[in-house]
Amino acid sequence: MTWRLLLAASLALCGSSGLLAQSAGLEYVDGIADLTGSCFLEATRLSSRPRDGLSEPAYRGRPLYGTIPLAEEAFPVVLDVQTNGATLYAGLDSSGALVEVPWEGRLWDGRYLASALFGLSYGRERRSPYRTFLFFDPDLPSRLAYCRDSRREGDVVLGDAAYRVAVVDEDTDGDYGDLAEGTLYVDLDQDGVLLTTSDSHERYRLDEPFNVHGTVYQVTRLTRDGAEIEIGPSGQWVEERLPLEPGHPAPVFTAQTTGGEEISLSSLRGRAVLLDFWASWCAPCIEEFPALAAIAAESAGSELVILGINLDRDEEAFAQALDFYGLPYSQVYDGPAGPIASLYRVSAIPMVYLIDPEGTIRAKGLRGVDLLQAVRELVKE
Repeated sequence: MTWRLLLAASLALCGSSGLLAQSAGLEYVDGIADLTGSCFLEATRLSSRPRDGLSEPAYRGRPLYGTIPLAEEAFPVVLDVQTNGATLYAGLDSSGALVEVPWEGRLWDGRYLASALFGLSYGRERRSPYRTFLFFDPDLPSRLAYCRDSRREGDVVLGDAAYRVAVVDEDTDGDYGDLAEGTLYVDLDQDGVLLTTSDSHERYRLDEPFNVHGTVYQVTRLTRDGAEIEIGPSGQWVEERLPLEPGHPAPVFTAQTTGGEEISLSSLRGRAVLLDFWASWCAPCIEEFPALAAIAAESAGSELVILGINLDRDEEAFAQALDFYGLPYSQVYDGPAGPIASLYRVSAIPMVYLIDPEGTIRAKGLRGVDLLQAVRELVKE
């Protein structure tokens, strides 16, 4: 029985693949704009009621008080609202002293933008910097919005290679260890660039298993300050995500058109293919119909196949849209969470993919004149 118990313990530690979990240190990286421009805004409500224990400056207008909760601390913020703008103050550490946080500029929508570096405590003598964006909207003076402006990065060995990874605290609470509220980026291509688009094959939720060349991994531990990560083999199986960028093979699928014809991407090899993901409720999709109709008319008799992939909530809405707009190219109903849209990880529409006769993605996300020009160049080839 002893050797069986030892074997079971070994398997529990190593996982079904026989691989040990790998630990690595992650460095603090100040600023996140070079990685991703997306952000889930949080907000703190401001009031005229002062907070006890603050060392306050001489205000020039009407002070409004709030707090930003980070890593179980409540950092005070004060917005000194004046007739021609506002001055922002924040307590950036545990001292309670307020310092002025200068505005870095004003956004296109009128909001003021600042960036503040807080010092967070994660237990005895363990502190870490944490930068956040701060947004003030003069039309909503009772709220101050904020979101993370820093991340953690490092190299983790997976299998026989080291991969650059980055972790982002998406809910801006200072706790990287909450795996349900964070994002993991893995440089699977090992090209030195972390692809952060919504359809990226290198972007995952922190609690999501991911496939690296046939082996499935998952984050098993991440410290609250994000300084240490552990990634090990997963007990779940997920398919390896294919890159959806120009120069990579387009994922193949088989579907049935509205005319009852079975069509597969692999059967169209030797012909250029334009995939158009759309829905009848999507106004920008409808705006693209004239350009797509022009492409269909111009390429008639060529080796170009245009295939619409519809994501409507029900087939009746899809059928009504087809009847109303009279689209002159083949259509497939995929539904709101259909297999083709899932395969191509479509998160926003309209989305088009232009695929060359060898089955390689030539372009994606183009519209109007840009799409027409790309089609012309491909057909000419």
